[in-house]
Amino acid sequence: MAVSKTVICGFAAVLALGVSVQAVAQAVVVRSTGPSAVNYPKGKRLSGTEKVTLKAGDVVTVLDKAGTRILRGAGMFSLTGAVNRDRGAAALLARSLSNPASVRAGAVRGVGDTSGENVMPVSIWLADTEQGGTVCVPRGSDLYLWRSESAKRSFTWLTEATGGEMVRMQWPPKTVGIAWPKTMLAPQESRTYRIYDEGTPDKVAEFQIVMIEPEAVPADAAALGTLLLDNGCKAQFDWLAATLEEDEGAMAPE
Repeated sequence: MAVSKTVICGFAAVLALGVSVQAVAQAVVVRSTGPSAVNYPKGKRLSGTEKVTLKAGDVVTVLDKAGTRILRGAGMFSLTGAVNRDRGAAALLARSLSNPASVRAGAVRGVGDTSGENVMPVSIWLADTEQGGTVCVPRGSDLYLWRSESAKRSFTWLTEATGGEMVRMQWPPKTVGIAWPKTMLAPQESRTYRIYDEGTPDKVAEFQIVMIEPEAVPADAAALGTLLLDNGCKAQFDWLAATLEEDEGAMAPE
């Protein structure tokens, strides 16, 4: 099986830089607003020795080795290599999947959510049916299909973009995640898949599959986020940052 150019480039970078990548990528910018936003675009890598200088009104959200943190200006912030928070959550999200169970609304709530409607993924290996785009998945792992609007039962169709077999899938009410139907249409390296809702066939999303070698999947959040961004898996990066967000994640300036 041919390995995609994207993955080759990703591995070449990891092999060439190796330990130095782990040492330098202390945090990755998730989003930023305010006067200094242009200096901290989404995806920017921040080293452990770099000072983040913010002005009044600046808000920069970063993904460090343990999870998501918020920097609020004005002030200067240091992203040191020492992370005192639990670093196990990212590793759990990055585990390969095997016959995953469906995920219902209310099962894993987002930060500050009391309604049970803001559901966070139980794994980062998912294809967002509302965003589409490039989807990373460890070789040999299963994959979730994910939706945000889960109130009603619905049916969707999944097929390769070039045509061929079409698979009809049922989403029970209040279900946000179902397993990709691998026994009927296994996700293949470098192929593009199309999904659309049976009730609104004009609403289509496409996925391009990128296979990642399991041993290349890092355990800490910053390195995992970097891997996802380097391979173009932007929706999964956003879900990773959102899932690891903390209620008390604001950092104090120096």
